[in-house]
Amino acid sequence: METNRRGFTAGLASLLLVPKAAAAIQTHAGAVSLTYDDGLSSQLDVAVPALERRGLHGTFYVTWDNIVDRVADWAKLPARGHELGAHTVHHPCNLGPLSARQYADREMLPVEAWLDQVAGKARPHDFAYPCDVTNLGPGIANVQRARFEAMLHRLGLQSARNSEGPPNPAGWVRRHPFRLQALAVGYDAQALDVFNYLQRARNEGRWAILVFHQVGDGPESDGAVTAVQHDALLDMVLGSGLAVRTVGEQLQHIA
Repeated sequence: METNRRGFTAGLASLLLVPKAAAAIQTHAGAVSLTYDDGLSSQLDVAVPALERRGLHGTFYVTWDNIVDRVADWAKLPARGHELGAHTVHHPCNLGPLSARQYADREMLPVEAWLDQVAGKARPHDFAYPCDVTNLGPGIANVQRARFEAMLHRLGLQSARNSEGPPNPAGWVRRHPFRLQALAVGYDAQALDVFNYLQRARNEGRWAILVFHQVGDGPESDGAVTAVQHDALLDMVLGSGLAVRTVGEQLQHIA
């Protein structure tokens, strides 16, 4: 694992030279959103300050069980320009035994009510699938996904994001707002993967979405990136020529 982490840092150091040269162009042919899953304390302590030093805002998909001990700190983020989205109460990954009603009652409604309280009911209503699992309830995969998406729609959600797939064309977003594609940093994605992902978004006028989890010290198996790596990736984003928007802002822009 440590070899991968050193390789990631070395790759960032070499790739940062290219986007800095591109920064003068700033074509904004595409866009990028910086998203953070699970509501981890390292995001408050490391990621938010790093974003704000650069004038950037993130979309934070929060899990209630993780934020409850620092809920007052999380509640301050919308006033600072960041976006909060739902990532359930308990972060369940085995959804086969659950009905849509059970999932809504146990996992969605409590966190949605809190988000309305701290960010207002007019906020963007975004969601990120825990564990990238969309197979809610019984049946084949397409039936399970359709059930999940219908439940989110009934609850007033506007979008849902997974953690894989290429940058999103505008037409895909309009047709499938509950199937937003993204790149998870710190798992399989190395520095060159992130660079190529951002460049494809810029060249093809697409919407890139980066996903972070642990930011700072932590097991690499948990998708952790160090503070130094996170800083370098934010600088790469700034130099990519892409407009940086929260998920809600980009959805409004596309609409």
